Amino acid sequence: MRFAGILLTAGVLLAQAPQYQGVATPKQIMAAIQKPAMDSLAAMNKAGGPKDDKEWETAEQNAAVLAETAQLLLMGNRPKDQDVWVKSSDRLLQGASASTKAAAAKDLAAWQASLNNMGGACRSCHNVHRKKQ
Repeated sequence: MRFAGILLTAGVLLAQAPQYQGVATPKQIMAAIQKPAMDSLAAMNKAGGPKDDKEWETAEQNAAVLAETAQLLLMGNRPKDQDVWVKSSDRLLQGASASTKAAAAKDLAAWQASLNNMGGACRSCHNVHRKKQ
């Protein structure tokens, strides 16, 4: 009987969970969120890495936002394919998660390596899906 009660409670909680409704397009997510975050991280890296606690905190926040947006790119009808798009988004998620941890630990070498991984993830997808100008 106790097991049935647990299942019933779990079912009620799942039924009450809000459903995700995507609004932003991938282009909007990239332009409004990902590009500014990546630009900030790239500028810090070009300057030799975060210089103080405030910059490390900014690096951590930008990396966390990139990890979240990598997941947004996988939701709903956003994936353009199940190969390059999904693999690149997952690679971005892994790199951004590593960057978040490296920034929290103020580990410059790990942070810089994670930026290379994120940049590679973006390039691999853009090489296939970005419109040529």
